[in-house]
Amino acid sequence: MNRLLPLLGLLFCASFAHAQKVPEAGYVFPPGGKAGSTINVQLGGYNWTPDMEYFTLDARVKIAALGEPGPLLIPPPPYWFGAKGRLGSNPLPRETSAKLTIPAGMPAGPVYWQAANANGATAAGVFIVGTGPEAVEDEGRKGTQALASLPVTVSGRLLKIEEVDRYTFTATKDGPITCELSSRRLGAKFIGVIEVRDGAGKVIADVAGTNGNDPSLTFVAKAKGEYTVSVHDIDFGGDRSYVYRLAIHNGARVVGTIPAVGTHGQSREVEIVIDEGTGKLASVKRAVTFPATGEAFDFRLDADGPAYRFPLSDLAETVAARAFKLAVHGAITGVLDEADAKETYTASWRKGEVWSVSAEARRFGSPMDMALAITGPDGKEVAANDDMPGTTDAGLDFSVPADGAYRITVSDNAGKGGTRASIYRLAVRKRGDGFSLQLGVQRLSLPLGEKANLAVTAIRHGDCKGPIALTVKGLPAGVAVPPDLAIPAGAAAFTIILSADATAGTGAGLITVEGTATAGGKPLTRTALARTAIDLAPHDPDEGQVPAVLLAVTMKPKFGGRPVDADTGRKVHRGTTFPADILIDRKDGFAGEIVLKMAAQQSYQVQGITGGDVVVPPGAKTAIYPCTMPEWLETSRTSRMGIIAVAKVADPKGKVRHLVGDVAGFVTMTMEGALLKLSAEDADLAVPAGKPFEVRLKAARLAKLTEAVVLELREGLGVAAKLEIAGKKEDAVFVITPKAGATGRHSFTIRATAMQGGKYPVISETTVSVDLVGAAKGR
Repeated sequence: MNRLLPLLGLLFCASFAHAQKVPEAGYVFPPGGKAGSTINVQLGGYNWTPDMEYFTLDARVKIAALGEPGPLLIPPPPYWFGAKGRLGSNPLPRETSAKLTIPAGMPAGPVYWQAANANGATAAGVFIVGTGPEAVEDEGRKGTQALASLPVTVSGRLLKIEEVDRYTFTATKDGPITCELSSRRLGAKFIGVIEVRDGAGKVIADVAGTNGNDPSLTFVAKAKGEYTVSVHDIDFGGDRSYVYRLAIHNGARVVGTIPAVGTHGQSREVEIVIDEGTGKLASVKRAVTFPATGEAFDFRLDADGPAYRFPLSDLAETVAARAFKLAVHGAITGVLDEADAKETYTASWRKGEVWSVSAEARRFGSPMDMALAITGPDGKEVAANDDMPGTTDAGLDFSVPADGAYRITVSDNAGKGGTRASIYRLAVRKRGDGFSLQLGVQRLSLPLGEKANLAVTAIRHGDCKGPIALTVKGLPAGVAVPPDLAIPAGAAAFTIILSADATAGTGAGLITVEGTATAGGKPLTRTALARTAIDLAPHDPDEGQVPAVLLAVTMKPKFGGRPVDADTGRKVHRGTTFPADILIDRKDGFAGEIVLKMAAQQSYQVQGITGGDVVVPPGAKTAIYPCTMPEWLETSRTSRMGIIAVAKVADPKGKVRHLVGDVAGFVTMTMEGALLKLSAEDADLAVPAGKPFEVRLKAARLAKLTEAVVLELREGLGVAAKLEIAGKKEDAVFVITPKAGATGRHSFTIRATAMQGGKYPVISETTVSVDLVGAAKGR
């Protein structure tokens, strides 16, 4: 520690930034399950502490943690070397065992969950409720996983780099089979690939989600034929967060419907555009009775076929005809089945009216990028839109400047028209009197004794221009808002100021905001919505909105730190442990014990760099954090270690919380060649089963590594006594006794460890393969 002393006076003159590490939600595995069941899951999260609280945003679904977050999970080999498919690294999770209880009759779809501690609240994660047969990937299996029957939805995960998950089943009849992958909609940051092979191993269908959406495909199966469906990342990446759901159904895939939306309570004939796996789209017509309520329902062309989410509305839904004249309120489904086609509709509007006009395609899975333009009675364009926020669909609110006939033209900017699947929906409705509320955030941290702002935006329609009274519900104890909250008359933006009493306890809760105003001469109440961001491939910008904000009442950080050489490269040998000097800053009189830990967010953490937990004694202001650098690290780049500081601190109510402070900057190391290299004279052996055998090894080292090297067996092939090689020796004979009854081919690892300076390990490993031949003599 003495080498730190000259630096302390200088460095502690500078102020430390005492930032807290807010926890983050990652994933759920399995990521889905059936309604009417209780499911054991692993919740993956980042910078989690033992005092996490967990919430679902649907009161019907219950979540209960079964223990504290586990250890930091370091990705296992294989690793990427050379040119990288991804420069940045995925954060390192801790997993918490939990159970989700889903009531019977729960509709299919997403359930959002969140977590919080005394440092803040996470963003929302998602779990998918299914209604059909479910299966979970057996992550410990060898080879393919057999599926008993179809239909089935498999919850799986691409656990590590190069992983390909394979599922095998036997078709029961001739005809189409549909495979649909959901991963990006679960927040998984990979581009999914589906591949189908027949019993002879021939690829008969494949698809990649290169357009940023989750892929799906349909192929033609033969009765009693065996098929294997595989899932992998397009770059063959893998991570614990790469969760997915793979649905496999008998039957064709619905790619669109005409009309695209159904009217509540109506029965009518619908044209259904389908993919039967033949390379050409087909259409069938079916009589459909639409439910009287709800935003959508799951339509199935066949009883065991894939579900199609059929949207519903209260508008009159019609099918386009050329030169169609729009009704006062209504929607038209059209098809741009000719390349570069446009379609124009007319409407008679009066001055002063406000009309909402939208042209949607992405919402229904159509490949087109819609644009719309409105032309006035004089033939001049008076309004146009290409993309609404968060979508490639088009829409606008149009204030009519004069009486007359207006033309609305819809077109496709992506050049994806020309098939029967090029479906769009033009909806026109007169804006009534009313309003909606949008919250600026979906999670909020409020430190004790401080204030926090919650932005609210009012979207007003018609004559709803008066004040909007606001009510905040669900506030935790000790949190208050000003009385008589209201958005002023005519205003769109407002900020709710929340304050936490300095003597209150810490905790978290879901709060809601309601607004009440006069619209059309009548009182109208609306609940404010907040956007979640978990879905990476939304079809509709209104998807993923929830009526609650997770508010965490937090404590200010009382400590922080930084590496002495923050972001400055120190030369470090591969396979060694680098003791990084850390400065600890304490404030507000905090003198308690602090634990330094490897942070969830690492820079280039793709090749097995590790760091454990280091206890900083009470009052100490310096520490050493050992960074273990594997022997295979590349010398062409720097390696970095991110660290956090965690301490137990009681809140004003005496509840002990785990505060997480930032250790600012990375420990940065430039890699040099290894100090120690263990190799086997013969890495591929053949020996009699049941008999001890010898492995001849060489532990080559640089001259400055003079400590003894200890050899040990790392795998479960059998047993071997540890063997020590003196400081000046290199050669050794390592004797291994296989397990009783072990035969066949095995691979095992031998590790060499030297304690440099008596403190820090230098490690090298070698892998040996052995064929245990026959039975041992005398057995």
